[in-house]
Amino acid sequence: MNENSAIELQLIHLFVHLVSVGGFSQAATKLNMPVATVSRKIAKLEAALNTQLIMRSTRKLRLTEEGAELFERYSKLIYQFDELQHRESRPTGTLRIATPISITSMILIEAFNEFSKLYPEINLHISQNNQTIDLIDEGVDVAIVGGAQPDSSWVSKSLGVLNYGLFASKNYLASAAEINHPQTLNQHNLIKVWPLFNWNLTKGTEQYYYDGEAKITLADLYAAVRLAVNDGGILYGPELFVKQQLAQGQLVKVLPQWRGENRRICLLYHQRKQQPQKVKLFIDFMLSKSETLFDLH
Repeated sequence: MNENSAIELQLIHLFVHLVSVGGFSQAATKLNMPVATVSRKIAKLEAALNTQLIMRSTRKLRLTEEGAELFERYSKLIYQFDELQHRESRPTGTLRIATPISITSMILIEAFNEFSKLYPEINLHISQNNQTIDLIDEGVDVAIVGGAQPDSSWVSKSLGVLNYGLFASKNYLASAAEINHPQTLNQHNLIKVWPLFNWNLTKGTEQYYYDGEAKITLADLYAAVRLAVNDGGILYGPELFVKQQLAQGQLVKVLPQWRGENRRICLLYHQRKQQPQKVKLFIDFMLSKSETLFDLH
């Protein structure tokens, strides 16, 4: 299609809408342009086709024979085009998200639900998996990961940071051996949970690395928190995940002067020139929520 043909089609699009609404002022309102512009463009179309399409001698819009023929020829096509454009302007389809199990249920699920309500025509397919997966083979649009980025070809945006520490119930600590240094951890019931089965603890310039045994090892942080609340032992986990339990006194910090690791949580997605609208909307939404999601206060 040459440039003149494209311009002609744009003018025909305007002409069909003008006839459909029945007047220049109505068409100007619908298409958000001045009445004079509508009139000028119709005159340009008539000049291009070298024929009169609309009789302007009366207040009511009347078509010439050539105008009626043009409307009949193109109206169905223009309506189909408008419907297609309308569909493409609405965010629709299935958005495939890969996330770790615990962070979904304990931090992200409410944000996912809010996004789903904002965009009811987008379906969320959330694949929860603690193992590294091939994001392309799995057809993932957006992944949420912690720690090292699995594939450098993906774009990474930070959502927040999880600060790790040691936590236990008061009842457990009252009945267990005194703990005044990480070196005494091996005298306690310890709860190890994915992904940090070995613990890095820092106090100023002093560091301690624990890679010993645990009473219970599991992959679900939610279950690990419940275990600690029920006097199961000392948990090494993100402070954000036990925020409520700390506030209610169900758990307390153990060796609070010793700090654990800082684990960054990121959004991963492919950089494309034509990023699907559903992906753009989700990325922008999650980034707007990140400060709230990872706020300890």
